[in-house]
Amino acid sequence: MTDTAAPVRLAWHRRHVLAAAAGGAALAAAPSWAAAPGDAALAAAFDYAYPLFEFSRAMQRIGERAKPGTPLAERLNQIFHRRVLADHTARQVTAPNNDTIYSSCFMDLSGGPMILGVPDVPDRYFSVSLMNAFTDNFAMIGTRATGGKGGTFWIAGPDWQGTVPAGARLIRSETNDIWMLIRILVTGPTDLPAVHKVQDGFSLAPAPGRGPVRPLAVRAVNGEDAAQVLDAAAEMLSRSPDSVGPARRWRRFAEAGVRPAPGGVFATLPPALQARWRAAVPGLVAGLRASFTAAVRQVKGWAASTGEVGVFGDNDHLRAAVALSGLAALPPEEARYFSSVRDNDRRPLEPGSRYRIRIPAAGVPVDGFWSVTMYAAEPDGRYFFVENPIGRYAVSDRTPGLVRRADGSIDILMSRERPAEPDVNWLPMPDGPMRISFRCYLPQAPIRDGRWTPPPIERLS
Repeated sequence: MTDTAAPVRLAWHRRHVLAAAAGGAALAAAPSWAAAPGDAALAAAFDYAYPLFEFSRAMQRIGERAKPGTPLAERLNQIFHRRVLADHTARQVTAPNNDTIYSSCFMDLSGGPMILGVPDVPDRYFSVSLMNAFTDNFAMIGTRATGGKGGTFWIAGPDWQGTVPAGARLIRSETNDIWMLIRILVTGPTDLPAVHKVQDGFSLAPAPGRGPVRPLAVRAVNGEDAAQVLDAAAEMLSRSPDSVGPARRWRRFAEAGVRPAPGGVFATLPPALQARWRAAVPGLVAGLRASFTAAVRQVKGWAASTGEVGVFGDNDHLRAAVALSGLAALPPEEARYFSSVRDNDRRPLEPGSRYRIRIPAAGVPVDGFWSVTMYAAEPDGRYFFVENPIGRYAVSDRTPGLVRRADGSIDILMSRERPAEPDVNWLPMPDGPMRISFRCYLPQAPIRDGRWTPPPIERLS
């Protein structure tokens, strides 16, 4: 039976046709390397491999807190619901949001399809993003993508052949390993019981006759360890065919040591190439950290996400930078992201200073919602919430007790110490390096086309 979910199928088909065309051109122009890749070639291979490493790292952490000590194979193909808003203890996803409740599932489709049940959610924002092992969003379900309608979805890998049952809609992935991330809007703590009911409306079951789930052999923990990066990437490549999507391009990087191998490849590389990788990776990771804010459009001190974020095509460097500092970013029609580690005068954000963002009375042009989130920077380039005395990690249009000025504008004050002024919208800062993110969900045209940008981060003292 053919796919009856036109919104899902058409989005998938359009992106994959474009990716296939771009991929074909890239393969035709593939360089002929010398036996020892140059620095640029090594950097290109790293950019290609790194998102696969981050996918593997996130995959291995799924369900750790819910089922500690359980083998990974027993935690795949299961939906894990987070029942509270993310806080400073959340560590699975870099740069988490504090606007939505997450439900997460990593699926292994090599044994056959999985059947996803999604409830209708007409009265609040929700999204179901499906990402392949290269961290591209290849299908969406939710408020925008399907008009809040759910249904039954037949999630299949690239090699699956068969008939989709009546009433189910086919979603096909380019890789056998995929990540499903569900976001459901929460208006505040008292809203959590209602959100839990929505979460409980999701279901996931194996298709009849599908085979077992495969474990992972390579441990992915340290993104600055060259062996771990290459071995995790090699294993992820080996788990899917290389006939579609970004997997088709691995041969461009084979001479640098990036190739499919279930147990990893690093130990098989010539010693000189191993040494080059070990020397290069820390600097390449540092370059990704800089790229996250430098390699995008700069407006009023903010780095604005581009139309490629979430659906990267052949832009491996951007994909790698987002995998490090904003893993699982939504596609641009679903959300636009602005971030900064500097104030409006381009000075680095410092824990000893005070800052202000003034939201104009006209508000933010979104059909969904907006938020300003504070993160502490980890040494490895990832970002997480920081513990603070009021348990606040973001200020948004839904923050309880949000204070407005007489003209209707909203001041967000950011400082390490509690402000002396009463009745202010305080967003606590960490003691060290930080990043501020401004999220716009379901952005309207002024945001999408660049006519509207967030207000500047003003240094007060």
